[in-house]
Amino acid sequence: MKIVIATPLYPPDIEPTAVYVKELARRLAHIGEEVTVATYGRLPEPIPGVRIIGVDKRAGLLTRLINFRHALNKAAQDADVVYIENGPSVELPVALSSFRGKIILHLGDPAAHAYAQKKFLRGLIEGRVAKRARSVISDSPLIKPEILPFAPAPDMAPYEASWSEHLGDLMHVFTT
Repeated sequence: MKIVIATPLYPPDIEPTAVYVKELARRLAHIGEEVTVATYGRLPEPIPGVRIIGVDKRAGLLTRLINFRHALNKAAQDADVVYIENGPSVELPVALSSFRGKIILHLGDPAAHAYAQKKFLRGLIEGRVAKRARSVISDSPLIKPEILPFAPAPDMAPYEASWSEHLGDLMHVFTT
């Protein structure tokens, strides 16, 4: 299955959304899916088996949005699933694009979602993308426990179990 993940944030950004997308792409590639990540940034961190398309976020806003839309359209041409991480810098190019694959919207940034609900134009854009999406998902796996030097190792089992459940739920949405 060909999966394109469109995200406004990706490492080296350290926001939880960026960390989530990198881990999601890594895990999807590990189970044999063909994964492409479209993101903003000049030097996105590589993942073995994942194609990363970075759009320079130093360009002006209009140029950046046009470049992202173009990169996303090219990447999603023959994709089975386009997985969108919420945020206006991704939602606007998606709202102006047409994809043949399934669109899944992940509301992984609650602050961006809350802001979109308060602002007319951003709410309109997010609403259009949500309407086009086959599914809108708001759940995410647990945040990875912090590993500290000289401290006992944290129990990773709940974290891994939450990822297994999350991937199972996503694969069900992707294939139905």
